[in-house]
Amino acid sequence: MYELDGNSLSDGSVGSNKPSPYTSDKSGGPGLEREVVLSWKDIEYKVTTKANKQTSVKTILNSVSGHINAGEIIALIGSSGAGKTTLLNALSGRIVGGQLTGDVRFQGSKRNPTSFKRLTAYVQQDDLMHPLLSVEETLTYAAKFRLQNAAYSPRQKAERVNEVIRQLRLEAARNTRIGNAATRGVSGGERKRVSIGSELLTDPKLLFLDEPTSGLDSNSSEMVVELVKKISVEQNTAAIMTIHQPNARIFNLFDKVILLSQGSVVYFGPTSKSISYFGSIGYQCPIHENPADYFVDLMTLDYRSEDLLAESKKRVNNLVERFIVYSSQLDMHADGKPSKPLHESVESSYGTIANDVGFKKNSWVSEYITLLRRDWTNIYRDIYYSTSQTLQPIAMCLMIGFMFYNLKHDDLSIQNRLGVVYIITVQATFPIFMPQIALFVDDLVIAVREQSSASYRFSTYYVSKMSTYVPIALVCNTPFYIGVYFISRLDFDARKFFIGLPVFYCQNIVTVGLMFIFGASIKSIAMIYVLSTAVITSQLLFSGLFANFRTVTDVLSWVRWINPIYYSFSALAQNEMSDMTFICSAGPQCNKAGKDVLNSYSLDGFNIWQDVLMLLLNGVVFYICGYLLLRWKGTPKYLWV
Repeated sequence: MYELDGNSLSDGSVGSNKPSPYTSDKSGGPGLEREVVLSWKDIEYKVTTKANKQTSVKTILNSVSGHINAGEIIALIGSSGAGKTTLLNALSGRIVGGQLTGDVRFQGSKRNPTSFKRLTAYVQQDDLMHPLLSVEETLTYAAKFRLQNAAYSPRQKAERVNEVIRQLRLEAARNTRIGNAATRGVSGGERKRVSIGSELLTDPKLLFLDEPTSGLDSNSSEMVVELVKKISVEQNTAAIMTIHQPNARIFNLFDKVILLSQGSVVYFGPTSKSISYFGSIGYQCPIHENPADYFVDLMTLDYRSEDLLAESKKRVNNLVERFIVYSSQLDMHADGKPSKPLHESVESSYGTIANDVGFKKNSWVSEYITLLRRDWTNIYRDIYYSTSQTLQPIAMCLMIGFMFYNLKHDDLSIQNRLGVVYIITVQATFPIFMPQIALFVDDLVIAVREQSSASYRFSTYYVSKMSTYVPIALVCNTPFYIGVYFISRLDFDARKFFIGLPVFYCQNIVTVGLMFIFGASIKSIAMIYVLSTAVITSQLLFSGLFANFRTVTDVLSWVRWINPIYYSFSALAQNEMSDMTFICSAGPQCNKAGKDVLNSYSLDGFNIWQDVLMLLLNGVVFYICGYLLLRWKGTPKYLWV
């Protein structure tokens, strides 16, 4: 099934015959075929659904065929649920789950997933970018990630960024931050153009855009489509975009249009011939009505009543059948013999071209340094996060320090000393986990988008995050430990102070590893808060302060072996009390020696260094699991045909 021949129908009223301001001669001039960038044949996509305990197979795309040439821009139009985005994802190699069949050829041959990502570009409907970076910084980082160091010098990358800024008319917003709901930034239209610019940096052969005009006013929408059209012609690239119901001016900008209804094609051909085609089969668009609106109304099922639904289904089926008949006529020569399949003609014109062109990735160190610089820039500019991470430890230090001010060596101070040590352990958990998990989850969404374009390795991303979050935790919490230690007057011994501080640091580091596990495995931040609170609270309950493990049932006693908080609390308690003595007043419950206190709480099962070793082993497991989960969850299993 191929698009309608532009000469097979009389010209309609959709547009004039005047040359478009974006007409290109790069195709070789009139009468010569332009390069076929992508072709697809008999694309079908089915998913399994369950309703009322019954399983059924739903067809989302039904035998969709077509192709796009260099310098062309094609619109995918249809009502909600027609299959627009599904078809776009199938052609761009971003379908996850279900059953995908058919044949897709890129530059005349089967697609190689790795090089296809680098030779094409995909602009998502949601503009996922770092809100605290400026327009120029966003494009600069994209250039550093996606342009090879072997082929582009830093100066050439900067020139490429400036060129894209000029192409997309972003000069005025060059130094404006992207922004979000909490931070004022660029306008919606500028934000969309930055998103497109990030993909255009690599000079892609094919550009996919998912609803690029969504949420924009008519003027901004028209500018976006005009720019895509202009760039496609000037750079001889192809562009396919889904668009819901464009106005007449935007509709006329497209070279061709694919109209989808319930997963089937009802029209594929020149935009200027669309009205003529529908008129020839009995559906004449009114003169003063927007053609796109009229076509969408024709293709949409009407669920207001059973009669209207049946009538609309009949109309849609008729549209599909009429186009199948007409496209089959286009596939026949004048002598009645079948024409040569498009895939074969394209492949023969290219010879044996394979789109598995080798790409040399930038070095691991280069990616790491770039990611680290971007991470620290975002942290530095996040005033709310930076302020809270600085002030919270100081506020808690003063409150806890003076709450347990000037601890004595009597029997009453035993519980208070254990309380101070326990609170030091708590400070290395919740206050680190909760703020960082929110940052990580937001950032991970952007990372997954960048990974889908093969921007950088997951390993460099993961290590850069470790190199950002761990130092923040250690630096911000050091004043807390020092202040609480001296204000509450824990044992004034330099050896104990410098043993306790690394133990405290280790617990901070392990908490960051636990944060990575939750952030990499669960998308919903609300669900993370619920589950992580339960897990960390359970760890605190089994720390050894609230329950003696000698009395805990065997069903739960094993928990302490996988509980890092138990090891850090045990090590800090031993460091504080192992050689202390207490003055006991009358009463049978007093332990004069610190060793006896530790024994009564079952905190002396391991010595300090054994506790630290077990704590670090837990941390190693956390970080390894976090990385494996990140690779597993962050790399969707795309289907390719």
